Amino acid sequence: MTEIIIIRHGETEWNITGRFQGHSDVPLSQEGRRQAELLGQNLAIDAVDKIYASDLIRAVETAQPLAARFGLTVERDTALRELNFGAWEGRYFSEINEETPDMMKMFYRDPESIDIPGIENFQEFRRRVAGRVRTIAAENKGKRVVLISHGASIRILFADILSMPVRSIWHVSQFNTAVNRIRFEDDGFAAITLMNDTTHLCV
Repeated sequence: MTEIIIIRHGETEWNITGRFQGHSDVPLSQEGRRQAELLGQNLAIDAVDKIYASDLIRAVETAQPLAARFGLTVERDTALRELNFGAWEGRYFSEINEETPDMMKMFYRDPESIDIPGIENFQEFRRRVAGRVRTIAAENKGKRVVLISHGASIRILFADILSMPVRSIWHVSQFNTAVNRIRFEDDGFAAITLMNDTTHLCV
């Protein structure tokens, strides 16, 4: 059995103010750094073999305390990046909702059906993230690997594992530094054993 622990990054100022981050390289807020420290201290594992993170700074900063605890280097991986939101990158949710409320509603109900200039195709996004996670699992058979990624990236991975339609991904909660565990068998069969756990923050 191979265990993949995939974790959402800590809080950023854009999370607080409600902006689409996507590929924008936004650092952790003060609270996000505190969350990362608590994750590093309190994540309930006694060993980890490798730690990967999206190459975006908010993911790398989240990974660093945990890597320091186990004496590991954070391996940066662009395939673990967030969805590219195209023209919505950096914009406030409230601003878009005010300008085009129907588009905002449809984005959360059926995101593949709306045309946001420059947005990453959701099926390509699914192949990018889920394909990379499955490759990492296959390359690390019998090991425990931690991945630090992003909210939509984790949701699209779950859609792949659970055969969910893309329109269902926003029905899955992912809090900042949420911990999710996935068991991969040698034949590639995957089962989610823990989802959206933040007990490491309860101190």
